[in-house]
Amino acid sequence: MEAPFVLVLLASTTGATECLSVAARVGETLGRPIQISHVEVGPGSIILPSQEELSEYEAEHLSDREQAETEAIRALVATWNQSSGAPAKIDVFRGDEWRVMRHYRGKVSMVVLASPHTQPVGHRETLRAALLRTGHPAVMVPPGWSGDFGRRLLIGWEDVPPLRRAISAFAPFLSAAAQVDVVAVEQDEASLDLARTVIAPIAPAATYRLVAAAGRRTANVLLDEARTSRSDGLVMGAFRRGEILNWLAPGTSTRLIHDSFLPLLMSP
Repeated sequence: MEAPFVLVLLASTTGATECLSVAARVGETLGRPIQISHVEVGPGSIILPSQEELSEYEAEHLSDREQAETEAIRALVATWNQSSGAPAKIDVFRGDEWRVMRHYRGKVSMVVLASPHTQPVGHRETLRAALLRTGHPAVMVPPGWSGDFGRRLLIGWEDVPPLRRAISAFAPFLSAAAQVDVVAVEQDEASLDLARTVIAPIAPAATYRLVAAAGRRTANVLLDEARTSRSDGLVMGAFRRGEILNWLAPGTSTRLIHDSFLPLLMSP
């Protein structure tokens, strides 16, 4: 049986270099090789997974755009392989990410991908596909991210199953981090005591603090705290109220996915 690997899902060249850089750190921490996947979509593959309507112009030129993007990704990966010292295999599929990601279920340790809303039409369901179809943890990297990864981690604490799963999934990173900050927004000391019981065995030197929202959304509070602590990764619980509801009615996780300036570490 093939050993698990870190999957880098490249929907386009936007954010691809940043994803490969973070994936290299992920692979180093987990002791896993990297493998790359790209899906070339067509008009018939877009409507069901993403519910996006294509204009006549977009449908007409989609095939040419996708082929050009595939070639650009191949070239980018070839350049990265030459400089990385650890060449990564790339798989190219035709269809859509929602169907293709099922192929990787049970085969990968973690998925690294760019923020979905920054990707071209037809590729904006990548995070949902990565989390729910592979069933594995994911690191979402915002295009333009130029910092390190995994040295200074922030946990947005709330005692909910998605966050507990994320803490468990990313335990190797939390254990290896030089700094772990645990932030509880609009909660009490009892919540921090519970956080300590969960996190201290993994990250004994973690620091804990309560933060008042002061009229801000929880997502904005966490991002402000990440800036203050110079974090290079935010461990978060995704879709606390249920995957479908959060996808349709934006909650904290959806806002973080859209607005984050630093990598997000989440688990299905």
